[in-house]
Amino acid sequence: MQLHNKYALVTGGSSGMGLEYVRLLAERGYNVIIVALFQNETDAVRDEMAAKCPGLDFLSIGMDLSAVDAPRKVFDAVMEQRPDSEVEVLINNAGMLHPMHFRNMPPEKISSIIMVHNHATAMLCRYFMPAMLERHKGYILNISSLAAWFPFPFLTTYASTKSFTRIFTRALRTECQKTGVNVSSIYFGAVDTPLIGLPPRLSRIARGIGVMIKPDKAARMALDMMFRGRSGRIPGFVNKIGWLFAPLIRPWIFGPIERKVTRKWNLK
Repeated sequence: MQLHNKYALVTGGSSGMGLEYVRLLAERGYNVIIVALFQNETDAVRDEMAAKCPGLDFLSIGMDLSAVDAPRKVFDAVMEQRPDSEVEVLINNAGMLHPMHFRNMPPEKISSIIMVHNHATAMLCRYFMPAMLERHKGYILNISSLAAWFPFPFLTTYASTKSFTRIFTRALRTECQKTGVNVSSIYFGAVDTPLIGLPPRLSRIARGIGVMIKPDKAARMALDMMFRGRSGRIPGFVNKIGWLFAPLIRPWIFGPIERKVTRKWNLK
C-alpha cells in the first residue's frame, strides 16, 4: 500500500549507476519512476523493487530518450498514470558512450548522444521543474563528467555534451537560488559500469589509483551531495588534480597519446 505521493524520477534507471539511484532513493522512502530504453528492463527493476519495498510505488517507463518528443512523453505518462504524484527528485542519469574518431562516428550516433545528454536533460528539467518551484521544494541532479573539462580524443561528442550539462546546470542553479529547488551536477572521472566496459584487471587498477569508482559508491556520493544542497563535486584525489591542470592542457599534448591508442585499440 502506497503511503505518500513523493516521487523521484531516474533516467537510465535499469542498470549501472541509474539502478543504484533507484535503490538508494527507495531506501530514503521515495516512490520511484524508472525510465530507460527498454520496457522489459524497467519492468524487471519495478518488479524487483516492489518485492523489496512493498510500501512504495514503482512506475516503469520504457522510452528512447534520443527521440525529440521523448521528454514530453515521459512527462505525460507520469501525469496520466500517477496524476497525484509530486516529483520531488529528478536524476538525469541516462548516458551514452561511443569511443571512436568523430569523423567515423555514424551520424545517428552523433544525434543520439546529443539528444540524450543535452535535449532530454534540458527538457525534463523544463517539464518537471515548474511544479517543484510551486511547492518550493525539489532536487535536480544532472550527471556530467570530468571529461567536460578535457578535449579527449575519441570522446569528442561525449566530452562536449557533458560540458553543456555542466554549464546548463550551473546556470539553472543560479536561476533557482532562494526558490527551494536545488540543482546540482557531479563530475565522475569514470564509474565501473557497462558504459565503460573495462576488463576486470584494468578496472581493479583504475579503482586502486582513484580514477574509477564503483557504481554503488558513486550513486551514494552523488545523492548525499545533492541532498546537502551542494552545487557539484569531483570525486577522487587523482581526478581533482587532473581538473586543476585541465586549463593548461593543449591539444598537441594529446596527439601522441591519440596515435598510440589508435594503433593499439584500433579506434579508427
